[in-house]
Amino acid sequence: MYLTKEEEKVLRGDEGEVKARAFKVIVKVGEIFGAERLVNISHAHVSGISYFNIGKHGVEFLRDLANNGAKFSVFTTANPYAAHYLSFNGRGFSKNVIDNQEQIINILISMGAHAFTCAPYHIRRPGIGEHLAWAESNAVLYANSVLGAKTNREGGPLALLEAIVGKTPYYGMHMDEERCPSILIKVPKPSSLLEAAAIGYLVGKISPSKIPYVEGLGKAPEEWLKAFLAGVGTTSSAPMVFLEGITPDRRRVKKDNIQERVKLSEEDVKSFIKEHSPSQEVTGNRLYVIGCPHVSKEEIRKITLRMEKTYSNVRNEELWIITGCFSLPCSKILVKPSSKVKIVEGVCPVVTRLDLLGVEEVVTDSAKALHYLPRLAHVRSFIMDRKEILKRFGVKLHG
Repeated sequence: MYLTKEEEKVLRGDEGEVKARAFKVIVKVGEIFGAERLVNISHAHVSGISYFNIGKHGVEFLRDLANNGAKFSVFTTANPYAAHYLSFNGRGFSKNVIDNQEQIINILISMGAHAFTCAPYHIRRPGIGEHLAWAESNAVLYANSVLGAKTNREGGPLALLEAIVGKTPYYGMHMDEERCPSILIKVPKPSSLLEAAAIGYLVGKISPSKIPYVEGLGKAPEEWLKAFLAGVGTTSSAPMVFLEGITPDRRRVKKDNIQERVKLSEEDVKSFIKEHSPSQEVTGNRLYVIGCPHVSKEEIRKITLRMEKTYSNVRNEELWIITGCFSLPCSKILVKPSSKVKIVEGVCPVVTRLDLLGVEEVVTDSAKALHYLPRLAHVRSFIMDRKEILKRFGVKLHG
């Protein structure tokens, strides 16, 4: 790999041991993927910061970096963490969980993290052609597919090191010639956020590794695009989707040249939703979750403006509406109009052991959360449209 004189100095250790260690890893990864050089990044996004995911060894790794003076050299955001400060029906986590998760948060803040969210485009919106080093699949897909920025689908530890160095290997999605679809998928136009999420999940299954060209989605609102792309990222490793009428650099791609073509039917989508819908009868302690990916400030505003004074009176139900921690320190629980409804910042129920809180099943509007909740949060999972979830708790959305 070609390195500039300045990069060679960093590799030698002229800017400290931590940067040198990080640089060596980044160069090695680049060599593995055939990158001929490195490229400067303007924004890094780190994933995998839930204590339930990384455990005590992850805490020790972060503490070692911080103790040796590690600092982020570019604008850096991080994924949400475990919902360690939340309770369900009055039941909370142990002091050990709370203390360790707080350590992770504080270490990342000391290194220069600006916010905690799985939707970093709400914090800082990258421009077309901007080079990033983002982990978190839904964010990577949104950056490449909607914003026209350039980022590979990085692993959490690598994105952390790239945030320290401010560079990433120049390969994959950073190169225009690699940003080409090889399968065209015609999809039905969604009529709800839930349908958009389901379509994304099924598109990912159709194209588990290839970049797809998706036709038929229409001019979907941002909330629907987020849900769609989160679904794609759940079942596919593809780092971007060419969205007809949306993706900025789609004009350089001639869809007529794509040989492989698949059509997703309305019946496929309806069958998926029906298969994963909950029964009307609550069969266990049920938590409703909105915010995978995190809802924006505007979405929160729409919801809170329509909140009424009456909420579900079912004893073993709660609703958590999850948004990003947009500024530090987090205010955590933003609005708590009743013990049944919580609007909270910076957390992710999916990477939280909800079973330890007594939660038995989760109903969500996210296909991504549906997929991961059983294996990570150890609960049963179901899907329901956002409007129906909010209606159950006294919130009526229009349009």
